[in-house]
Amino acid sequence: MIKPIRYAETARDLLKEMDFYGIDEALVFHSRQRDDSPVVGNKILINEIKGVGRLYGAFAILPPQTGEMGSFEDLLDKMRLGNIRAFRAFPSEHGFLMTKTALEPLYDFMVERHIPLFISINESCGGISGWYLIEKIMSGVPSLTLIVTEHGSWGQDRFFRPLIERYENLYLDISRYELDGGISDFCAKYGAERLLFGTGYPWWNPGGPILMLSQADITSKEREMIASGNLKRILGRVRI
Repeated sequence: MIKPIRYAETARDLLKEMDFYGIDEALVFHSRQRDDSPVVGNKILINEIKGVGRLYGAFAILPPQTGEMGSFEDLLDKMRLGNIRAFRAFPSEHGFLMTKTALEPLYDFMVERHIPLFISINESCGGISGWYLIEKIMSGVPSLTLIVTEHGSWGQDRFFRPLIERYENLYLDISRYELDGGISDFCAKYGAERLLFGTGYPWWNPGGPILMLSQADITSKEREMIASGNLKRILGRVRI
């Protein structure tokens, strides 16, 4: 309903945007994976990023019981062919539960293969209900690598810091971590290993998180870890 300032219609357009902001590589998904069907959107994503070495894809998931995603072997074949390295969940948009009852076979698959799962906690599903969902996921599958994105611009540390202390495989992106001194204070207490650079593009301007990271009162090593090192480490463990 609220159009982005600018969007990339194709993968090539996205590369131009990345060049403008000085971003070398990116883990991406297609808006059709969220706003349409994961089955349709996943195919579009593969076709768009095929042969584009700078882009790595994230498949949108669905409960395996419906058979819409195919078998796990089929899924692995598609991931190998399409340079897919992660999963992304849109439970509200696609109408499914993220409980262990609903997704246990898929969770086991992700844990076995070290495939990270990304989920957005933005203004539409953030706050108490969103973080309840995150704790529900992590308490059921603590070995899962879960990355929370776009968790809001008002400083939700009271929600996520207890979870960070409890679950060592929980990570946060900084796309909306717009809290004065938030990144530096987080790094001082928990280290830089649990933060990942993200942009929220095209709904938010990548310049925001770039500015926050470049000006944060942290060491150059911590800055490099957040900018790329942590995500490279996570994706480097994926076995497909």
